[in-house]
Amino acid sequence: MFKRPLVASFLTIGALILLLSFKTPSPTNFSSAQPNQTPGLNQSSAIHTNYTGQLTGQTIQIPYGPVQVKVIFQNGQIVDVQTLQLPSDQQRSAMIAQYAAPQLRSEVLQAQTAQVNTISGATYTSQGYLQSLQSALDQVPA
Repeated sequence: MFKRPLVASFLTIGALILLLSFKTPSPTNFSSAQPNQTPGLNQSSAIHTNYTGQLTGQTIQIPYGPVQVKVIFQNGQIVDVQTLQLPSDQQRSAMIAQYAAPQLRSEVLQAQTAQVNTISGATYTSQGYLQSLQSALDQVPA
């Protein structure tokens, strides 16, 4: 009769000991953290020429459909990023893509690189967008 409360007490005490002995990482561990990096992106993707023109990135297949962008350059600066393909097979995928693309475009135009954070809730679309963008940046003549 007294076994259940005794076992429950020991389990509770054990859980409290484990909880209190958990050490959280110090804030200095996060100070050198990089923004969300998209796998496969070149770390030095800034444009180092005075290239003017348009380059189309590769079509990247994500689980929800294809993603492809075209980048417009003027004097070595990214002046526009146009989406040529975004997932549109399912209504939710299309909504997410339409939500994420303008934000990604804005981030890229500001950063002038493909090294920008992904959009929360649109991880696959963001990764496809940035990979297609990076493939266009890789084509810029040296």
